[in-house]
Amino acid sequence: MTIAKAWREPSALVRAAVIGLSSFTLPFLLSAQVRTFEAVRVTSPVFVDGVLNEPVWAREGISGLIQREPHEGEPASEKSEIWFAYDDDALYVAARLSDSAPDSILGRLVRRDAEFQSDFVRIGIDPNLDRNTAYYFGTNPSGSINDGIYYDDNKTDDSYDPIWDVAVGRDDRGWTAEFRIPFSQLRFEARENATWGVEVLRRIHRRNEESLLVLHPRNDDIRVSRWCLLTGLRNITPPPRIEIMPYAATTGKFLPAPPVAAFNQGRKDPFVFGRDYSLNLGADAKIGLSGDFTLDASLNPDFAQVEVDPAVVNLTAFETYYAEKRPFFIEGSSILAFGRGGAASFVDFNWTDPDFFYSRRIGRAPQGTVTHDGFQDIPDRTTILGAAKVSGKTNSGWSLAALTALTDGEYGEVDSAGTRFREQIEPLTAYAVVRGKKQFDGSRQAVGIIGTFVERDLSEPALAGGLSKRALSAGVDGWTFLDEANEWVLTGWSGFTRVEGSREYLLRLQQSPGHWFQKPDASHLKVDSGATSLTGWAGRAWLAKDKGNWRFSAALGAIHPGFESNDLGFHTYTDVINMNLYTAYLWFEPDPVFRTKSLSLAGLREYNFGGFKIGETYYLNAAGELLSYWGGSLYLGYNVEVYDDRRTRGGPLMKSLSSWFLFLSLYSDLREDVYGFLSLSADRGKSGGWDYSVSATLSWKISTALNLSVAPAYSRNYVVAQYLTAFPDPLATATYGTRYIFGVLDRKTLSAELRLNWTFTPKASFQLYLQPYFTAGDYGDFHSLARPAAFSFDPFVYPGNPDFNFRSLRANAVFRWEYRPGSTLYLVWTNEKAHFEEQNGQFSLSRDFAAMMRSRPANVLALKLTYWWTP
Repeated sequence: MTIAKAWREPSALVRAAVIGLSSFTLPFLLSAQVRTFEAVRVTSPVFVDGVLNEPVWAREGISGLIQREPHEGEPASEKSEIWFAYDDDALYVAARLSDSAPDSILGRLVRRDAEFQSDFVRIGIDPNLDRNTAYYFGTNPSGSINDGIYYDDNKTDDSYDPIWDVAVGRDDRGWTAEFRIPFSQLRFEARENATWGVEVLRRIHRRNEESLLVLHPRNDDIRVSRWCLLTGLRNITPPPRIEIMPYAATTGKFLPAPPVAAFNQGRKDPFVFGRDYSLNLGADAKIGLSGDFTLDASLNPDFAQVEVDPAVVNLTAFETYYAEKRPFFIEGSSILAFGRGGAASFVDFNWTDPDFFYSRRIGRAPQGTVTHDGFQDIPDRTTILGAAKVSGKTNSGWSLAALTALTDGEYGEVDSAGTRFREQIEPLTAYAVVRGKKQFDGSRQAVGIIGTFVERDLSEPALAGGLSKRALSAGVDGWTFLDEANEWVLTGWSGFTRVEGSREYLLRLQQSPGHWFQKPDASHLKVDSGATSLTGWAGRAWLAKDKGNWRFSAALGAIHPGFESNDLGFHTYTDVINMNLYTAYLWFEPDPVFRTKSLSLAGLREYNFGGFKIGETYYLNAAGELLSYWGGSLYLGYNVEVYDDRRTRGGPLMKSLSSWFLFLSLYSDLREDVYGFLSLSADRGKSGGWDYSVSATLSWKISTALNLSVAPAYSRNYVVAQYLTAFPDPLATATYGTRYIFGVLDRKTLSAELRLNWTFTPKASFQLYLQPYFTAGDYGDFHSLARPAAFSFDPFVYPGNPDFNFRSLRANAVFRWEYRPGSTLYLVWTNEKAHFEEQNGQFSLSRDFAAMMRSRPANVLALKLTYWWTP
């Protein structure tokens, strides 16, 4: 049916009339009295089997769900009935989800917390009725589950994995779900007559329909604070919370041997490189303390991540950021989130908040190196001796969390022609993080604090020159809504850092990427060779309107040149003042073509602390979704000519010439068995540089249990002035006695990601990830910077050939089986082939693929068994 015909149909006219009526009645619906329901204490056992035949479910259920999608404000197209009950140990929820076409109900088997892409029902529970934090528990017609928490009213964290039970069933009326949620998995205060917040979300996938107990308009992001009330919960008390999870893990590493030094030729590697087996035993514990507080502790924790990091070739001066994938640090990570509360969304352009806490610093690869050549035995990570987290909420309303960890000193061993050397490459280190937050006036205002501390044992002189002795940071954050309707909100954070260490280390830190105090034309920067500490600050504030059709955001942020959080946090650059304005109009009401659409404008400016303008960009964006659920967006932008204080990597200013860019993204209907995404980007500058990229993702739902996705990407970057090196030259008087060398770089990159997800049951799954990656860089037309504050160069004869060619293939396979509640078996295989070739910048897929396949792989096999026990 064409769009025009669809809107000529009588049913469409009726729908338009209903939409118009709902827009008139919407204010009244929103201001209506909060819906209140009653939970019933069960008098006979409830068997969680998906068959709603217990007497407690025989009474009339809760119904009257209201659509959010696709027809906001209309009654749900199918009837849903919900019941709440409880006993001394658990909350029970039953759902009868009627469907006039039961053969069209879709239930996909997916692993825990994966996107359902099917019908589902989700129960939300706010047991403390703080209208800000809550739990959610969801299931679909196949019995797959997801769970997590809400925080700051509308943000979610699916790392929370409690132990609960659910069963589903199907019949000729639709499908059913029966939940048992133990009180031991919830945090709440004991009350004689408790009132909780609740919500129910139902999705009918084939109609793209989502409905809830209360109307949630699409033009705002209010969630938990709008939920209904659940009463009747009498004389329930939170039980003691004690959970113990011992584990056993074994790993086998089969690695290719490195090149052998000439003086070791003919000798056998005494470290038996290429065969490495290990067995680890340990335990995790979760113990409820007084009140709402919980202790998470680990003895000899196994913090190996299950998934591999993607391949990347970094030609910048800055460190690559990788996401955390280790369960101990992922679970409950939202408790330590800092700086971005209050507002539903934050608009930033060319700005990334520095992290005060980046958990991958704990257990990282050793930062030191051995100083001798020969056969080597180098650990690939730092041993975490122990770690603990404490989190909870005080009676006065403060949410508090603390994390501490102790990592062991690590040593590298070298056999050089039979002589053994043992050198320390990582010191014994203590880490600590504390976080607190208090909300006021129904979460209309909040204030929070964060602090981090790192202490290292630097008794080894070789390490004192490369690491800080002590590092600390502290910050405050908060928000306040400025009007009664909670449309306008002011959010912000600020903090400082201080690092202490040897003069050698501080001299190196001042001249490192991101600080570059040695810039010869920066009057606001100065290297202090006698310094033994460095202090800096950073902060950002947003003023936002994130409700309604018209949106607005203004932001101002700054990072002082001396700011340094990388001992336990993460940041790349400093010496920046960033400001941006953004405005947008969003249409949520369908028209004859679009279901939703938006138009936005934005602009940013950046300065360094010396007053030089280092950024100015303007954006125009249009986005829309058709009635067919296909959609996309188009970005157009223009970069104004500014100064660049980073390209010379500690040298003088350069000019960054003007350029334009565009980004186009498209997507198809995600409900189909085959759907995809397509992205195109391009830019061209006055300097003569240009680049473009194209990427796509094609997903195929082969069956209700098997899903395959392929995501190829290709990019080409033509950079007129790619930094290569710098060296002293007394003849380079215009550039302060140093010659800065650049080259024209023509870089081509081809990569792909393949993911196979096969779910056997809701508790057993297999995942396969493959990433081939090829990139080649061809340099030419070498030149040196002619004068500062310009984009002008002199010819230069470069003595070497910096061309490069890198190929890799990464594979990761994971089998997960929850063989009993909370107890899991993991079987993991990782494989990596990598080959780096110098002085070859030519890109040839057939040749590069063949060279990669000839490379010897690194294989790692791991088996981990956990057992969950509670008294």
